[in-house]
Amino acid sequence: MSVTIHDVAREANLSIATISRALNRPETVAAQTRERVLVAVAKTGYRPDAVGRSLREGRSRSIGLIVSDIRNPFYASITKVVEDAAYERGYGLLICNADEQPARAREALHFLASHQVSGVIHVPTGESTELLQELIGKGIPIIDLDRVSGLADPSAVMVDNRQGARLAAQHLIELGHTRIAVIAGPPHLTSGAARLAGFEQTLQAAGITLAPQYLTYGDFREASGRRAAEQLLTLPEPPTALFVANNEMMAGALGAVLELGWRIPEQLSLIGFDDARWAKYMHPPLTVIAQPIEAIGRLAAQQLFDQLDQKASAQIHVLEATLIVRASTSVPRI
Repeated sequence: MSVTIHDVAREANLSIATISRALNRPETVAAQTRERVLVAVAKTGYRPDAVGRSLREGRSRSIGLIVSDIRNPFYASITKVVEDAAYERGYGLLICNADEQPARAREALHFLASHQVSGVIHVPTGESTELLQELIGKGIPIIDLDRVSGLADPSAVMVDNRQGARLAAQHLIELGHTRIAVIAGPPHLTSGAARLAGFEQTLQAAGITLAPQYLTYGDFREASGRRAAEQLLTLPEPPTALFVANNEMMAGALGAVLELGWRIPEQLSLIGFDDARWAKYMHPPLTVIAQPIEAIGRLAAQQLFDQLDQKASAQIHVLEATLIVRASTSVPRI
């Protein structure tokens, strides 16, 4: 025999109207009431007719999240935060991996639209904004995460990439380094361009030139970080310090450093952008620029739900990064 909402109401000793609000608009009921309803749902085995409801409303109680590289621990952490926020509002989360490819990002957007998601949080990969604008025109809000897509009036949540890179450069300058190298991210992505700009401008302000041979580019992937580090560390006059613009490229750079037998920080001071969970357990522990992951994820979800509730218009939130000094940076010794 199928379980109905009436069975849930009897189990929870609440009205059908309250049960419906708790399941469909949980923000309109007290937290303890929603918990009471969820317990009753679990006990009775009730399954709401999500398909039927989405057909009636023209929208499902789900949101989409498109990350640029699902293997990156930063995006894995963001996904957990966004999923938790969606759960608290009674929404499901559909996760897509663009794999740093604009074509796959477009396919993901089409997929999410076909599944009638209520809104989308997405990490831009450099794709055209035409499809994004089309979805917004259909009433599906889009929140840029970590990077800016290029929409004329975007909603976005990100760290201040220039400010974070300035902290990294200033730390190396204060230690006395002048032969400083960079493994930068893709210049066509706003995060890659901003991190390089902030770092280079800080060096210039201190009278230090970022020599052309010390500037390399990666694609925010591990293999590119390894190749770039190998190139830098085999120069006739290698750098004494290296800034790596994200944690995946840092993993690759570390592989090259270990393979070439370099000692950190005796021969090379190393600082990265992103505080991956493994960074503090390295030998030596890595000095990093940390992003407020919890705040970024929660703010992106809140911005999306506020727009769904028509409580907010498009806006950009920029959060500050933090320098965490560990043992991988020191005064130059060679």
